[in-house]
Amino acid sequence: MNPFKQLLIVASTLVSSTLSFAQIPQVAATWTGLYNDEQKISLFMQQKGSDITGYSLLNGKQTNFKGKIQQTDLNHTLTLNEIGQGASVGQFILEYKGNTSPIEAQWLPTTKTVKPKFFSLNAQQCKYAKGQGEFPDASVRLLKDADLQVPLGQLQYMRNEIYARHGYAFQNKNWATTFSQYDWYMPCYTNVDTRLTQIEKENVKRLKMVEPYAKEVDWGR
Repeated sequence: MNPFKQLLIVASTLVSSTLSFAQIPQVAATWTGLYNDEQKISLFMQQKGSDITGYSLLNGKQTNFKGKIQQTDLNHTLTLNEIGQGASVGQFILEYKGNTSPIEAQWLPTTKTVKPKFFSLNAQQCKYAKGQGEFPDASVRLLKDADLQVPLGQLQYMRNEIYARHGYAFQNKNWATTFSQYDWYMPCYTNVDTRLTQIEKENVKRLKMVEPYAKEVDWGR
């Protein structure tokens, strides 16, 4: 073959490959949103070209997945298959329009005994929610006796809010639902013990010590 033609073929192949790779967007690594209108779900992704690996975090449970991103019309679709067995395992279908736009998502089960889910996700990074919540002082100073003369429910809320600020993924459905209503909360970790400051650890200890002596009283927010 003519050397000049060979050079053209190689150049054309390289250009085609470059264009094809450039068409694949770099998807943000972390996304979160309200799942089943109650608890938040977070998705964590690692991307290599069109291949996606990662895991979801819901109700304190981590489920791994793998899949691909493909172009569909003007947007891209991520198809992520959860790894495992059972009725709780399924497939995520994510309509991606860019890292600044919400993802329209659906979760499809592998069995007809479980309903599919439809929800939205937003790109959000895991970070400490400094100063957020109703009792931010519980993370910056030691609680005194006057701070602890409150109903049991308020003490429990104060304690769990410390964990929520660090992105703890609650296994308890009630606490997961409670904190999912706040924009600052994002479930990121199944254990945050090593992330707590010494002040927070001491306050958690104090709260647990006084909770048995507190009365269960309805308190509004």
